[in-house]
Amino acid sequence: MPTTFAPAKQFVGIANEVSQGTPVAMTSTVLVNEVKPKDNPSWLDDKSWRGSMVADAYAKIPGVSHGEIDLGGPAYGDGLGYFLRNILGDMSSTGTSTGSGSTTLTAAAAAGATSITTQATIPASTAVQIGTGAKTEVFVTGTPTGSGPYTIPLSSPSGGLLYPHASAETVQPVTGPYTQAHSLLNSGSGQPISHTITHFLGPTATSGARQYPGACFSELALKWNAESELLTWSGKATTWPSVVLGSAPVAAPSTVLPVASWRMQIGIGGPATGATLLKTVTDGEITIKRELTPYYTVSGVQTPYVIQRGGLGVDGKLTFVAADESPLLYMLNNTQPQLQILIDNGLTGANKVAFQIDCQIAAFTDSEADGSKAAVEYGNTFTAIPNTVNAGGSGGYSPIKVSVTNNVPAGTY
Repeated sequence: MPTTFAPAKQFVGIANEVSQGTPVAMTSTVLVNEVKPKDNPSWLDDKSWRGSMVADAYAKIPGVSHGEIDLGGPAYGDGLGYFLRNILGDMSSTGTSTGSGSTTLTAAAAAGATSITTQATIPASTAVQIGTGAKTEVFVTGTPTGSGPYTIPLSSPSGGLLYPHASAETVQPVTGPYTQAHSLLNSGSGQPISHTITHFLGPTATSGARQYPGACFSELALKWNAESELLTWSGKATTWPSVVLGSAPVAAPSTVLPVASWRMQIGIGGPATGATLLKTVTDGEITIKRELTPYYTVSGVQTPYVIQRGGLGVDGKLTFVAADESPLLYMLNNTQPQLQILIDNGLTGANKVAFQIDCQIAAFTDSEADGSKAAVEYGNTFTAIPNTVNAGGSGGYSPIKVSVTNNVPAGTY
């Protein structure tokens, strides 16, 4: 048999980076059904005249280089969080209270702190939720020390606290399911985490895989259709040039299943419950877009000095079965209502998967009536307006907040 490679065997992995562009081994398999990686070297032409009838360059000299990768598929509750944090950056985490062991901080804790002091002791390897609201975060504890107040190491995730916490804030033991709320990062340099994406395809010598380090997403879209689709996502990222992985990666897919679009609930003018629950939307999409620019410097390397994230915006589309003129009036009257989207898998406890999308101010900018089908429809487009309600623990403004509930432990994203 000649040597060939079966695309059905390919898979994609991901890992959080400590330093943008420095590749790390995959820590999770992300389930996708589309991946399009591409290296993009540039070429510098030598077109100096040499006394010959030559129209093209006499030499092609390598210039700078970067990579690109497009990927997507069904939206899995335990995988989408990587990409949401990559493009948005701000993430708070909450868990489900165990109902016992609650205590409080005895002193303020600064962002970056790798331990806290508490009124009561907390056993090692306990998952605890620190604080409330937009600055809530979940850690797994290390071995406590002291006789009261007690020093409690924060062993996972590494890097210490994301947010400062005041004395007397609650520290509560928790378990799954957990919820991660993603908003626009506005503190520090405003630069979210980057990721190394590993793609096993087959032809690469030894490992069969290439890595695309420094991945920064410029677009993430969520789409749904009640009649015919799962909740799906797609994304576009800019990366450092690909590198060969030294040893073969191993796929370790989770058993979490995607969610059917028909399970979705949408609220306009309020939450997706009660009087503001709207039952006439058939399909739609929301797209998060972020400015990206790779910067190159005279440092003796072809790779970017940094892939810089810029501003972020959110827009979307909704298709309505017309029960009245409300979709048209959202635009004509410029009401800019609250938009909330809920979807879950219908399970409970550790098996629960849920997505909640909040746009506190949705400005409908276009509405087109469609009388060509069995029922009159309206096709609307909207822009999510930045606001403080959707902002996370880093403050400022955010046009959107996306919360994902799953059983993923602290430190994964």
